[in-house]
Amino acid sequence: MSPIFKLPAIVLTCLMILFFATTPARAQHGDYLLGTLAFDSASQPPQGLYYQNLWSYYHASGSDFSAIGALKCGPLDRVCLGLNVGGSGSLDLFADQNIIGWTSPFKILRASYGLLVDIPFVYADGSGAASLQPILSFPRRTVSGSTLPSSGASTKGSISTIYLQPLELGWHFPHLDAQISSGVFMPSGGYNPQAKLNTGPGNAAGMFGLGVTPYPDVERTWSLSIYTHYVLYASQTGRPYTLGDVVPFEWGARKTFSLNNDLIKQITLGPVGYAQWQVTNGHISLSPTSQIGVSALNTLEQTHSAIYAAGPAINVLTKYGLVSLRYYEEFGAHATPSGRQLMFGVAF
Repeated sequence: MSPIFKLPAIVLTCLMILFFATTPARAQHGDYLLGTLAFDSASQPPQGLYYQNLWSYYHASGSDFSAIGALKCGPLDRVCLGLNVGGSGSLDLFADQNIIGWTSPFKILRASYGLLVDIPFVYADGSGAASLQPILSFPRRTVSGSTLPSSGASTKGSISTIYLQPLELGWHFPHLDAQISSGVFMPSGGYNPQAKLNTGPGNAAGMFGLGVTPYPDVERTWSLSIYTHYVLYASQTGRPYTLGDVVPFEWGARKTFSLNNDLIKQITLGPVGYAQWQVTNGHISLSPTSQIGVSALNTLEQTHSAIYAAGPAINVLTKYGLVSLRYYEEFGAHATPSGRQLMFGVAF
């Protein structure tokens, strides 16, 4: 293969593997599960203890790629990145988030103080490219020939990335609610740097959030909420790379109808959506020996992922608690999976 064709093949395959195969088992596009928030996302719950169980099903399909040669690094031309993504891949991800929160009676800067913890359980079923991860500079491990064995199919289920949010401040005004938050994703869950599919992240991450929910009418039957986060990743355990920082963004517009019913108190309808952009370069600690390898590595590090999604949602407030259902169709994906997601939740 001539260099003019070999470089795009290396770059395209690396992008497919690094961003599609290494992250989806713990969430669709990173540690933070997009779609977790919907209506009134920046409106802090009333004072007291609450529990939310949020179930989601996410499906994405891979694409067909051809196997390529290995990337050689270091003074001894040691193979440091060998890839084989022949054949299509698919990923089915089931996540059950258990969110426990507390809104306290304490005030900080005239805001109500709260905290929460999110304990997710994940069941992931991947095949083909969706379950394959790159082999990056493993000690005493080499890859012979031009390809790695096919990934086949892989299924795993366990606890996943636990998110602890010790800081949550909520402000409440007649026509506006606002909230800021800060927390950390802990490297919990099963993770093996040589595995094809993982339910744990293999890295820690910090997250900061800011959101607002304006209410045009006094009764607050209409609202348009937006919440944006900033996620900073630590280095990957057992792999010489660090993911670039990302900005998840979620929104929801809704109309609430009150019912004169003892069982069903309110029904809320409207569109919801999310987006996520990678805003900093990734970092891969490899030393390719060829100019093609250097160019491919630079392109890989400088490529930023992006995804968008939108869909309908409904909330039903009953005498026993809140029931929610929403659907997201993803589009505009770049260097990340693209699929669809169904979410169902109950809150008490």
